Amino acid sequence: MKKDNIGHNNPPLDLDDFIIKDENGKSTGRIKFTNTFLKKYLVRNYDAVKDVYVDRVINDSERIGLKAKATAGGSISLFYQYTPKTKRNPVKHHLGKFPEMSVDAARDLVDDLKHAIKLGQDPRSVLAERLKAKTLNQVVDDWKSKVLFKSARFAASSIKDTEQRIKNWIHLSAVHPRTNKIIFNNRKDLNIGAKKMIEITKDDLIAWHAAVSITGEPQGNRCVDDLKVIFKWALEQKIIKENICKFTKNELNEEYTRLDDKDPYSREEWRLLRKAALKLIKKNPRIRIACMGILLAMYTGRRYKSEVLSLKWTQVDWDANKVRLPKTKTGKSEFSINRLTRWVLNTLWKYRQQTFRGKKQRSVKAGYLFPSIRKSKKPYIQDIRKSWVKVCAIANVRLEEPYLLRHTWGCLALEATNGNFAVVKDEGGWKTFEMVEVYAKYNKRKLSQQSQVIGNFLAHARA
Repeated sequence: MKKDNIGHNNPPLDLDDFIIKDENGKSTGRIKFTNTFLKKYLVRNYDAVKDVYVDRVINDSERIGLKAKATAGGSISLFYQYTPKTKRNPVKHHLGKFPEMSVDAARDLVDDLKHAIKLGQDPRSVLAERLKAKTLNQVVDDWKSKVLFKSARFAASSIKDTEQRIKNWIHLSAVHPRTNKIIFNNRKDLNIGAKKMIEITKDDLIAWHAAVSITGEPQGNRCVDDLKVIFKWALEQKIIKENICKFTKNELNEEYTRLDDKDPYSREEWRLLRKAALKLIKKNPRIRIACMGILLAMYTGRRYKSEVLSLKWTQVDWDANKVRLPKTKTGKSEFSINRLTRWVLNTLWKYRQQTFRGKKQRSVKAGYLFPSIRKSKKPYIQDIRKSWVKVCAIANVRLEEPYLLRHTWGCLALEATNGNFAVVKDEGGWKTFEMVEVYAKYNKRKLSQQSQVIGNFLAHARA
């Protein structure tokens, strides 16, 4: 048998070196199977006398009766052997081929076979049931048709994003060249969709998560969240006996908030941006609707794409001084109309009256606060980034993505309310206090830095 050199100072090892010995130092004929061990050391035997390769069989130390065989042809198979009480000759049951069936999956199947035999059942029925077991791909398709596409708790955007992640990382049928390159290089770890769901191990999921995380650590965690939902549903449907898709915080990627690498705008920068937006409205009337969208995002701290630009006039409750948001990323929400937001709403209402008169008043665009100026798939403005670039240039303020306005509002709102977490959470539309706490920590860190600046200034002040 070919020997492997393990390091410079260690002797070469072969399969016999791993055989477990008893207290007297005698061979038990058993080896503790691992996937790596079978792959590296279980190879076919060569008969030098007959000049042929012959089978080699080894026994597992963890499950009595579990055997692995390297055939003369070079393949590895796993089988279970036992001797019934009523018979003299042993009975063999083929479990599967390695590495398609992992060691852990084979041990679980042996446990099921032993349990069936103990109850007087035919172990072949257990194997037949295992053959009928669904692959993860099949279970995912069932879950999509019965849950994802029918449940009211999933927003249209969430359905689209979830479906795309499943298509990329479970079905492995991506379109983007970079994603396909990652799949090609890591297909062995990513190809869990083809496995029977009951045979997938926690190690398989950890390797899959690590491979998906190559495209981005947050993406890896989101895909695990998708799997958690699917595995939980599969357990409820009795497709699997145990939910192994449980990850600890240490097993997932550490996620950073956007404030870890991007500072929100300061109060002075916020004021300069506001003045620049108002100036641009007067200077260029063609983009005043987009600038109004920027102002409303600045005044409310709401998500500019999904919560501001898509607003309808039916959501504005003038009597209650509220703007209702029936469906957001975090569920049902609302925000108050104050002096600044009322000016924006009144200006937009006047624009509506002037633009959509007579028959046009009934048009679809008239129902939105920010109607699209040009022909588009949707009747409202989709993006404000082109106008945002102009606003930042006029204000002479660093250019960041518009989403930073939400984080800026959160930090400034905490200062304005003397740290009233509840008010900021409700007005900003956050589901929990977690993000508000991030803003509080940022403000505290910023205050500490300013204190250091003051201390340095006083220390170097001349008498």
